[in-house]
Amino acid sequence: MVHALEEIHRLLRPDGYLIDIHPVLGAPSIEVRRGAELLFAEAGPDYWVEDYRQADHALAQITQRHLFVVERSGEFDFLTYGSSVSELRDFLTEASAYESRPKEEAPVGWDADLTARVEAALQAAGEGAEVVYHERARIARLKPVR
Repeated sequence: MVHALEEIHRLLRPDGYLIDIHPVLGAPSIEVRRGAELLFAEAGPDYWVEDYRQADHALAQITQRHLFVVERSGEFDFLTYGSSVSELRDFLTEASAYESRPKEEAPVGWDADLTARVEAALQAAGEGAEVVYHERARIARLKPVR
């Protein structure tokens, strides 16, 4: 990751910016919502902490080496919605198709028990309920130091 950030520094125009967005350390959750109402929430099983640590470490390295300065940063909720568990799982599987993790560590490895609990919560919630994959993300605007 550091090598990629060094290359971005080399390629960016002096008045350009790097926008970094990545999940923060902490497990995502699987939720059932109807509008703004949270009806069910449970920690998701597909949290792969090493990716997040590497991203944090790479950003710390490039700022310590004075390649970039962080002009602004913040956190936000990143929500991915589905009308059913299978729809959400299919989307997340497709979205992660090019990740380099081993197959056994691939995302959306929800077990049958979690799937059953989410499906039950969706059915109990009735019409208009959605299943949500909820991650917390960090965004930062970095300016290259020349």
